[in-house]
This record gives sequence, structure tokens and C-alpha cells, in this order.
Amino acid sequence: MVRPYACLALLLLAAVLGAADPLGPVLAPTAGKAPVAGESGHRVAYIPIDGEINELRASYFKHAVDQAVAAKVDTVVVHLTTNGGTLGGGSDMMSMAMSVPKPGPRMVAFIDHHSYSAGSLIAYGNDEIWLTEGATLGDIGVIMQGSDGAITYGPEKIETVVRTLLRNAAQNKGWNEAKLVKMTARNQDLYRFDGKAGPQFVIEDDLPRFLADHPDVDGSSKVVLLGHDRLLSYTAHDAVQEHMATGLVAGLDALYAQLGTTSATVLDLSPSRTEEISWKLAGWAPMLAAAAVFFLVMEFKAPGVGLWLALAGICGAGFFICQYYQDLAGSLELVLLVVGVLAVLAELLFVPTGGWLALLGVAMGATGLVLSFMPDIDQFSPSSPTWGNELLAALLHSSLALVAMIAGAVFIVIALPNLKVMRRLASTAVIGGTSAGEAERHAASLIGRHVTVRTPLSPGGFVVINGRDLGASSEHGEYIAVGTTVEIVAVRFGEAIVRLVTEAPGPAAVTPGQVPS
Repeated sequence: MVRPYACLALLLLAAVLGAADPLGPVLAPTAGKAPVAGESGHRVAYIPIDGEINELRASYFKHAVDQAVAAKVDTVVVHLTTNGGTLGGGSDMMSMAMSVPKPGPRMVAFIDHHSYSAGSLIAYGNDEIWLTEGATLGDIGVIMQGSDGAITYGPEKIETVVRTLLRNAAQNKGWNEAKLVKMTARNQDLYRFDGKAGPQFVIEDDLPRFLADHPDVDGSSKVVLLGHDRLLSYTAHDAVQEHMATGLVAGLDALYAQLGTTSATVLDLSPSRTEEISWKLAGWAPMLAAAAVFFLVMEFKAPGVGLWLALAGICGAGFFICQYYQDLAGSLELVLLVVGVLAVLAELLFVPTGGWLALLGVAMGATGLVLSFMPDIDQFSPSSPTWGNELLAALLHSSLALVAMIAGAVFIVIALPNLKVMRRLASTAVIGGTSAGEAERHAASLIGRHVTVRTPLSPGGFVVINGRDLGASSEHGEYIAVGTTVEIVAVRFGEAIVRLVTEAPGPAAVTPGQVPS
């Protein structure tokens, strides 16, 4: 039965999501306007990275770069404003910038305020770096923060990985290798040797090899530029002077002019509002999944209103959008979850199969839920080195959602019958209710009674007995309409289990006080 309140709420949800992302469907990748060639024919795409660097930003960055490549732009401007973030997110984004196919767009980092740590890691994965005069380019120190808030430097095992990433960037993009490594090598000296060919810079690890390759250089002539327990950072002027940045510009428009275009012709690949909302909700994804199931069950317990169905739809849509923008959920997961829910509903309402259809639906839904927490690229690749960890993380998140669902189910069974708000939502008049404990204490006097259905049982709802409401569910999950006479066959968890009465009930004596008030 279609409920008007549910329809209205779902239409409002669709309107909100549509307004949040006017560039395309809610689940479409980031989209921008089609590029228009400037006077010189140079086509530019713009990707802003503002805030914490993490796996969510990395997923967005990948989609945006792929779009820029597909649009065949000449240059991608990556606008960085960040204090840093996770090493995983930063290294992934650096690798993405470096792996843009050639021939392909030139990758240009632009910094007009600051870019530190993982942000600098990303910047040096680009072909060029342009800064405004007041900008700063910070070190790439590997730090870890404990539960007490204390910050310590990461172990050598992790720093070695970062040094290798920076060496790779220097060798492929033309940055000075020793200076770049010193941005993360806290316990190594940075040396300068002055010779006929000009100054040469060497990091401590490379000193023996440098001296072996340059026998004419006096090892004692080295100048220590930066010692132990120091990391290299740059102001805008220093970065350009030290050839660790390409140049200075007055601002973004000046950079566009330098590239031979204007802002009006740029392909803007900024994240949509829907993506930004999904990033904020991402940590709550297990709770959103649990809430969707919880509200769906509530709709069966208090039918006829539609509020719970609308809330279930909102939470379900929020969960799927969060997972989609993290490259965790796509069409397969959506189909599994929807078909699983439909199978359970079919078992309860239309096609009783002794529980087999419901079990199949639960299995499909559980599979879809687990896959919704695994990266799409690795879901069916057990040979991937990260597959085991990703599966474990998916199972943990799914278990968290399951625990929340069970807690919600316990709340529904134990607390729901006593909530006045539930009676007001499910009743058209204020009628006294029963509690779970009282109903079970009077089970002997209730079983066998013929009562009238007051709200549709689909399969849960209310029946009327002695002028009072009693929560009830149909015995085999079938739908029972309002006004139908049913027989109470059991009392379970504070509610009556009823079945259809095929013959009209005869007169029955009613003893006052037999039914709990």
C-alpha cells in the first residue's frame, strides 16, 4: 500500500539530493562543464584539494584526473591548501599525478597559501609547482599521534618508503633529489659541495656513492646545510630560488594567463556538494546501514504512517552514496542489498516459504553489505596484497552494523510497546497500552481469544481487546486488513501472534481484569 507521507518524504529526499548535485545524477561521478578552448587553444582542468588528505580525497582525485584525461585537456591545475593527512592518501595521490599517461596533460600544482606534509608529497608528484608570494611549502615528516595526543615521528620502516617515493618523484619530475629527500629524512645531514660545475647537493645516505663517483672532490669540503633532527621547508621565494618550485604568480587567474587561458574556459572538476556531504558522513556508514534496517522494521511495527519507511530510505540512500564516492559500492552491491530486502519482504508478506526465501534474502543482503565496505578494484582479487586486510576491515565494519541492528531489534521488542510516541503514531485515539511483561503474564487468558485488527498487520500492527491496544503480528507473516477477526494463538516478546478466523466467533464471556491494562 502506498503511503502519502512516505511518498512525500522520498520526493523531498530526491529533490534535496538533486539540488545538492545539479551537474548530474546523485550517483554520477564528479562532473564539470565541457571545456572551451581559450585564445591559444590551451585546455585546462581545475582540481582543488582543500583540507585533510585521506583515502576519500584520493578517490575523488582519481575520478577527477581520469575525467581530465578523458576530456583531453592540455594541463591539470591541482590547487593545494592542506596541512597534510594520511600517508596512504597522500602517496596514492602522488602516484596518480605521476602516472598520468604520456602524451597527456601536464600536471601543475598551485599553492596560494600553504601545503604541508602529505600535501607537499602530492605537489612534488606534479610536473610543475607555482606559488604565490606568501605561500609556504612544508616538510614531509612522517609523524604519528597517540591516543593521549602525543606526537612522535614514525619508525624508519615507514620513513624509508617515503624517501623512496620522493626519490622516484625527483628522478621522474626533475626535482633535486637530495633536497627532496631531506624534506622527510630527519636523521640525515644535507651537504653542499661547491665545484667548477656549481653547487651539488648530497644527502647523507648518498655521500659514499657521491665521493666514489667524484674522486676529484675533497670530502672534507662539504658544507652541512641542514643537520640531524631538522626537516627542509620552503617559503615561496626560497623554493623558486632553490629550484624546488617552478615560479611565482599573483594568483590563480595569473596562472591561467601564464598557461594561455582564462578561468571562464577552464573545466572545473571541483567536488560536488553530494561528495562533500558523503565525506562527512563516511565514518557513520555502518550506523546508516543499521538505521536503515531499524527504521524498516519500525515501519512494520507501526504501519499506516510512512515516516519510518521514509527514514529508512534516507538512511539507505545516505549509506550507499557514502560508499559509492569511496569506490566501495556500485551496481552489484546495490542489487544485492535491494534484492535481499525484497526477498525478506516477499517472505513476510506474500510468499511464505518456511523461511527459505527470507534466508536467501538475508544472505544476499549480508553479502552486499560486506562488499559495500570493500574497494571495488579488489573485491574479487584475492591475489591482491591488500585483499586480506580489506576483507577484514569490511567484516569489522559489517559486524559493527550488525551489532547496531541487533541492538535496535532488542529496543523494538522490549522498549517499543511502552513508548507513548509509538502509540500516538499508530493510533487515531489515545488508548491505554500493554507492556511486554504484562502481556506475557496474562498469556493463558489471551490465547484463544478472538479479537479485531485495528491497524493493518503487515505483519506487525495492533489489535483491539477489551477496548485496549495490543501489539500483534500475523502468524505466517501474511497481510491482514483492518477490521478482520483474528485468533490469538501465542504471546511472544510482548505481542500477540494471531491467525485468521475462518468462522465468525460465537459469544464469549469477558471477565474484567483478564486483559492487562
